[in-house]
Amino acid sequence: MELLDRYLKAVKFWLPNEQKQDIIAELSEDIRSQIEDKASELGRSLSDAEVEAILKKGGPPMLVAQRYLPQRYLIGPALFPMYWFVLKLGWLFFFGPWLILGIGVNLFAGGHFQGLMEPFLRAVLINFAAITGVFALIERSHAKAGLMTAWSPRKVPAVRDPNRVPRSSSISELAWYIMLALWWVNVLRIPAIPGVSMAMAPALSRLYWPILVLILCQEIIAGVNAFRPQWNPRRAAVRGIVDAASLVVVGYLLGIWLSGGTFVAVTSANLSPAQLAVAQRGITHGWSVVLLIWAAASYAARTVQDARRAASKPPVRNWALRLLVGD
Repeated sequence: MELLDRYLKAVKFWLPNEQKQDIIAELSEDIRSQIEDKASELGRSLSDAEVEAILKKGGPPMLVAQRYLPQRYLIGPALFPMYWFVLKLGWLFFFGPWLILGIGVNLFAGGHFQGLMEPFLRAVLINFAAITGVFALIERSHAKAGLMTAWSPRKVPAVRDPNRVPRSSSISELAWYIMLALWWVNVLRIPAIPGVSMAMAPALSRLYWPILVLILCQEIIAGVNAFRPQWNPRRAAVRGIVDAASLVVVGYLLGIWLSGGTFVAVTSANLSPAQLAVAQRGITHGWSVVLLIWAAASYAARTVQDARRAASKPPVRNWALRLLVGD
């Protein structure tokens, strides 16, 4: 029953991680029992409208989930899952990256953290107070009444096949790897700075062919996924091997960066040796922070997901992992 599956998935989103499976199993059995009883009473299978009526009687997914959560006082049980979700979003997309980037910059600047922590803690406190205040006002004004009653099971998102690859993701990934391959073989000269010449440093040139082969492998996999958008264990295993090899290369490059090495050799008649050295370090730091760290997280997450698919197990369904993996 697609409508029931969508409803259960929506409830599951708001449940505590350690209790999700048990609660959903219990709730599914209860609702299916209601549906079977009603079907026996009518002597036929229920229509979608009749299933919808049973689900509406149970209540909105977030209210159903809150019955299994501990009681709070300032923010009531009906709104607390949404409140906690908004707080976690702030940490994941703003405060966490800000803190990591700030620590990295301060380490390069000599390790003075006093100027970093004061504005950081102030921003965290203001954010926490503002979000808590808004939800407390909603709780006190009973604005949740309209929010929780004006809903329909038909508006719950459809259940997504975890092994289906969005074509948009495959096509964008294919385009990215084509551009990366053209840049790697020096067909696309980006960035091109007049009067400045850049070439691979010896530490990077040793990896020229391995990196090119890995890029071409990723291109082929993305191209296959664009035409056959369904993972199977064999294809997942192939990408897992490629991702694991890519992760090893990325780790090697990060090691070069952390040991003080550079990825490029910059030459220019207009710059002094000291300026050239600064430019080489700056380019290496920029690539490492912006590209390599993200690539390491992405390839690590994809390797985990590919290993599960290769073993015919469902991938981990986590929206943060989906952000890194892309499928």
